[in-house]
Amino acid sequence: MARRLAPVLMVQGTTSGAGKSLLVTALARWFARRGLRVAPFKAQNMSNHARVAAGGEMGSAQYLQARAAGAEPEVRMNPVLLKPEAETRSQVVVLGRHDPGLSRTPWTRRKPRLWPVVRESLRALREEYELIVAEGAGSPAEVNLRAGDIVNMAVAREAGAAVLLVADIDRGGAFAHLWGTWSLLAPEERALVRGFVLNKFRGDAGLLAPAPDLLERWTGVPTLGVLPYLRHRLPDEDAPLLGHAASAEGPRVVIVAYPYASNLDEFWPLAELARVELVREPAALADADLVVLPGSKHVAASAEWLASSGMTRAVREHAAAGRPLLGVCGGLQLLGREVRDPEGVEGAAEGLGLLELETTMDPQKTVRRTRARFAALEGYWAPLAGLEVAGYEIHHGNSRAGGATREAMAGGLAFARGNVLGVYLHGLFEDPAVQRALFGRAAAGLEAEFERLADALEEHLDMRRIEALAFGERTPAKAAGTAPEEPPEGPRLVLYLGGARAGKSAAALARARALGGEAVSFVATAEAGDEEMAARAAAHRAERPAVWETIEEPRDAAAALAHARHDVVVLDCLTLLVSNLLLDGGEAAVREGVQALLAAWRESGKTLIVVSNEVGMGIVPTVALARRYRDLLGWANRTVAAAADEVRLVVAGRELPLG
Repeated sequence: MARRLAPVLMVQGTTSGAGKSLLVTALARWFARRGLRVAPFKAQNMSNHARVAAGGEMGSAQYLQARAAGAEPEVRMNPVLLKPEAETRSQVVVLGRHDPGLSRTPWTRRKPRLWPVVRESLRALREEYELIVAEGAGSPAEVNLRAGDIVNMAVAREAGAAVLLVADIDRGGAFAHLWGTWSLLAPEERALVRGFVLNKFRGDAGLLAPAPDLLERWTGVPTLGVLPYLRHRLPDEDAPLLGHAASAEGPRVVIVAYPYASNLDEFWPLAELARVELVREPAALADADLVVLPGSKHVAASAEWLASSGMTRAVREHAAAGRPLLGVCGGLQLLGREVRDPEGVEGAAEGLGLLELETTMDPQKTVRRTRARFAALEGYWAPLAGLEVAGYEIHHGNSRAGGATREAMAGGLAFARGNVLGVYLHGLFEDPAVQRALFGRAAAGLEAEFERLADALEEHLDMRRIEALAFGERTPAKAAGTAPEEPPEGPRLVLYLGGARAGKSAAALARARALGGEAVSFVATAEAGDEEMAARAAAHRAERPAVWETIEEPRDAAAALAHARHDVVVLDCLTLLVSNLLLDGGEAAVREGVQALLAAWRESGKTLIVVSNEVGMGIVPTVALARRYRDLLGWANRTVAAAADEVRLVVAGRELPLG
């Protein structure tokens, strides 16, 4: 009998940067500490930040997620990695290894070769683990990318995944992002979206009402929680903000952010140990205690930028002043005199000449984890002498030293001259021994951050419901289906029915506020014929925002709608409109008035929200006029309902949608 495959809980985003990677990391730890064997999965990642794992190189985010899950990182967790080399070109890494042929293949022709790899990797992980927490990329609603999708809904359909859709509320427009993303999915894909998550919220979550309830009403998808803006120390796949200094203490460390800088995530401990900044302005090097040239996915392009930006001169002046300078991988190559590229790997370049190195690019990429020992060093770097460190290599090219530059590690792994040091090993600052040698103390490490993130989920999300969604029975939806050809429209006519004091007016006001904000016109059909009616009208007036336009029109609702300034209009109520028309002109006036209202609505293009009483479920009136009124109002309700996009019955303050 075939082994049952592990379920897949998938996190997709309304945009890039919504917080997918962080949420997957936190979910992996939350489920892992409940005793489950959990693995992360991202079919395709685009990033120049990579780690060496079992099988080769994989995206840093998935490496970190595996660590959070307590799983051994391996390339099946990120079977396809795209490493940008230019605006329109990326190196394609498949199952940990660079694939030159696919790198030259147009994007639109890659899916037939990549999808089988993605599908097999996912299936293999599902056979070996108890839960897969998968991550999408960008947004699943990019309709121009649907045909080539191998990372968002293609994965969700293959696995029958429960999808959590996350939005960054800090950037604004989160509810529009969630609604728009859900609306642009094919029907069977919408069915896989089981929950919304709002991320990066600052303030009182109670202020979000009634938007989450309205969103659930429109989509059937609940909002499962609101995560605050979590300040964390985890490595950031997209790198910290330019100019951001996380710590107020310690030496000032400046990392030069040239184009195609890579593996910036390896410097995460510096945020705790130093005043670290990512910079692009030469003036920022003026008072730096340590300057770092990080890895580069395209050394020639980075060298050209250093020269054209004035950064070459600033780096040389820093070194000439005897202050420490570090180059990592591509940064090491930039410190040398020359980069030769006889095979056309990336292109030749002239270096800074601060180390007497000649580098020759090699088409064969070096990808490995390495342990090595520092030789004797001088000045700032002297505390590292004799220290054995662990790291990883991801590079084309080999360097050879001459003159006063000497090897600082055997095998051409590091070179030094005075206070200038170049190393091929990534992850130097992640080694606690290096941290203590250079900064006098070690960073707290990742484990505490993993636990803090899992605690945040426990506090702010409905994790019991998410757990139930993850392990619920679902059938894979393998057909891609058809997304809507036209953008979906919101409701243009909504009818709220209910008994007296049932809450229908309050529901209509909340709906109008959600659709129009402060730009709402309110058509009042009541006439203050006595003190009781005047008091009721005043009470209703106090319930709605003072900035809304109010039009008092007891009979000609069509004209009121035509003259309303705003695109969202509330008519409260149809009950009194029918009563007023009946008393003035009889049954014919009622029928003409209601039909005129609907005609004016169709002509206006506005959104109309109508409130009316349901009076046909009580005792039959004993007076003929009352029976006539009851029947006409029933006809009016039925006529408006037939034209409406939505009809909702309000009972005791609770809404029931009527199909």
